[in-house]
Amino acid sequence: MTIDNRRALYWHSFFLAVTMSFTEVNTVMPALILAAGGGETAVGVLTGIMIGLPLISQLLFAGFLHARDRKKPFLLIGINLRVLALVGAAVGIARLGTTGSIIPVVFVSMAIFALSGAFAGVSYTDLVGKLVATTDRRRFFVNRQVATGTGLLISAVVTRVFLGQTVFPTGYIVLFAMAATFLLVATGGFWMLHEPPSPPPNGTPRPGFRDAFREVPRILASDQNMRGLITVVNLAAPGFTAIPLVTALAHRTYEMTPVTAGTFVVVQICGMLVANALWTRLIKRGGFRLVVRAELIMLGVLFPVALTVAGTAPLWVYAGLYLITGGIISAQKLGVDAVLVQISPDTHRALYAGVFGAANIGTAVMPLVTGVLVASFGFTGVFAAAAVLSLIGLIPLRKIWCGEWYLES
Repeated sequence: MTIDNRRALYWHSFFLAVTMSFTEVNTVMPALILAAGGGETAVGVLTGIMIGLPLISQLLFAGFLHARDRKKPFLLIGINLRVLALVGAAVGIARLGTTGSIIPVVFVSMAIFALSGAFAGVSYTDLVGKLVATTDRRRFFVNRQVATGTGLLISAVVTRVFLGQTVFPTGYIVLFAMAATFLLVATGGFWMLHEPPSPPPNGTPRPGFRDAFREVPRILASDQNMRGLITVVNLAAPGFTAIPLVTALAHRTYEMTPVTAGTFVVVQICGMLVANALWTRLIKRGGFRLVVRAELIMLGVLFPVALTVAGTAPLWVYAGLYLITGGIISAQKLGVDAVLVQISPDTHRALYAGVFGAANIGTAVMPLVTGVLVASFGFTGVFAAAAVLSLIGLIPLRKIWCGEWYLES
């Protein structure tokens, strides 16, 4: 990878991180829905839109992008649609004020944001695999995580200030507007990328949708690593998608004000930064698989601790929970993304990204039913099941990769 391409990808990672903190799915967005009068079900629906919807749509997008010789133009289309979605959210909330009708506006805006992100994400995964040499990937993913963590910390502090010093919903209007601005700046990194054309898959002419979809059963049947990664991520999905419910649980006992949500964002980002230093050491010892293992263990710890402190401990104790969630999010982003790039062949990487997204059923479906599950079984039942399933994921994780499936750099 050339220095220019590396800088371009780091540029995008930094400014995208700034944007994502303004629309953080585990703290800021649930707090917005709760402040607008929504409950746990509405929080679950929003989480499903922001996390599950992109996964469901990735295979469709991969069928379109699979054999395109250049992915950069489609990446730019996707990210600019995300900018427009954020602008729409800011304008919609500004026009409707504090009424409960801002909730569907947020839902629609975040749906467009999520779908366009999935469209861009398929292209991004392919570009990273194409532009980053195998021997450079460990260094790249770690450095990208540092750039991401730095951007998140800066924006988390800004989020805390704006939500603490403005009345609802003014702070959220400003945050969405700023998110759109910084995401537009982030596109500059992609404009700077120098992408060579890709050869057609298997040396054949460009396939259509049907040809791409015919590859799906073959990939799942023949690639043990892919099946293993899908199994692990689906077992972790109930826990990962239940993280926003920690905010909902706190809201039942304490008033989850915008300033409190902003504080939790800062704490969560600090957890990510601390975890990044640990992941660097783990990767040197055993590759990205150890990072995924750490994610599963932390999910198994998070929910029992949350149930223990709920309703009895002071609000500041929840800060410890958000330190853990920061580590979980960091591990998910670093570990799973890196493993997916590593196990997917160069000529089919976009298709692998689509298959992975479509097969990640748990992450797509769980947010939509968490509100119903909480109403039926309570936080105790949902959190206990999430913790147990995450720990079960350690079993298939051990069997996925044998030998030196990753390369040191």
